[in-house]
Amino acid sequence: MPLNIDSEIVERFARNLGKAQNIVIVSHMNPDGDAVGSALATYNWLKTAFFAGQAMPVINVVLPNRCPDDMLYLPGSETIVDAESDTERCQRLMAEADLILGVDFNNASRILPLDGALRDSRAIKMLVDHHHNPDEDMFQVVISVPDLSSTCELLYWLFVQTISDSSIALPTARCLFHGINTDTGCFAYANEDPSLYEAAAALLRHPIGAADVHNRTFNNYSINKMHILGFLLSQRLKIFPEVGFAYLYINAEDLARLGGTANDLEGLVNYTLMMQPMTVGAMVKETDGRVRLSFRAKGDFDVNIFAHKYFGGGGHTKASGATSPYDFDTTLHVLEENMLRELGDKKDRT
Repeated sequence: MPLNIDSEIVERFARNLGKAQNIVIVSHMNPDGDAVGSALATYNWLKTAFFAGQAMPVINVVLPNRCPDDMLYLPGSETIVDAESDTERCQRLMAEADLILGVDFNNASRILPLDGALRDSRAIKMLVDHHHNPDEDMFQVVISVPDLSSTCELLYWLFVQTISDSSIALPTARCLFHGINTDTGCFAYANEDPSLYEAAAALLRHPIGAADVHNRTFNNYSINKMHILGFLLSQRLKIFPEVGFAYLYINAEDLARLGGTANDLEGLVNYTLMMQPMTVGAMVKETDGRVRLSFRAKGDFDVNIFAHKYFGGGGHTKASGATSPYDFDTTLHVLEENMLRELGDKKDRT
C-alpha cells in the first residue's frame, strides 16, 4: 500500500523548492546510512529531476561529521562538506542559503556543531524525517512519519508524490536503497508496513546492485573495526540473561588505545541482540568529548521511551539513541540500574 502524504504539505514543499536559489541539505551528526543516503538522494533528485530543464540553483550537502568511508561510493558523496573538516565553511554555506532542507533528524541538537547556524538562518527551513517529536516551531514545512522504516523510504514516497516514480533516476535510487537497507538492518527489524516493500521493489527496478549495496553496508568492516569488536565482546560486554539485557561500553581511553574513531563503533550495538535470550541491547560510547548511548530491542520493550526518560534522547520503539547528560561512569550506572529495574518489573507483571 503506497504511503500518502498530505497533498497540501507536498505542494508547499515543491513551491518552496521552486523558488530557492541557494539550497543546503543537512543531516545529523555521526551520520549513518539513512542520514547520508537521504541527503545524497535529495541532492541527486533535485539535480536530475526537480530542476531538470531549468535554471539550477546552488545546492550543497552539509554534514556535522565526515562521511564514513563505506558510504563514499554513493553518487554525489564527493560534494559533501563536513564541519569536522571545515566548520566555518559549513556555517557560511548555511548562512548564505535561502532554503535549508533537513533530513533524518528532528531538532537542531542533532546537528551539533551546526545547530546555531540552523537557528540563526533566515532561510526557509523544511524537514523530512521519521523520528518522533519534530521541531515544528523551527521548520516552516515538516514532513514527518514517525516509526516509518527510514527517512529514505519517506523520501521515496515524497519524490513520487511530488513528480512521479519516473523522476527517480539510478543515482537517487541507489542512495535511497542504501538508507532503507541500513535502517531496516537489511529488512530484519520490525518493519512490516507494506509501503516499505513496495518502495524497495520499485527501487529494485533500477540496476542499483542490491547485493553490492548490502555488502558495502554489512560486510565492509575494516580490520581495525574487527579488532575493536573483538575487544568489546571479550572485555566490554555485560550480560543479564535473567531479564534479557546486554550492553557494550567503551570509553575514550579505550578507543584511543585501539586507534579507533566514532565511525568504527557504528552498528556494533546490534551484536547485543544476537544472543537468543536478549530482547534489549545497548551500547555506551565516549567519543568527541560526549557520552552517547544506542539502544536496540526485538521484544515489546520501548527503548524510545527509556532513552527519553533517563537520558533525554529518543528515536523509535526498537531503535533509539541519546547523548548522556552524565559522565561515562555515571552513565553506565544510570543505564544498568534503571534498565534492570524496568525489565525486572516488566517480567514480574507477565
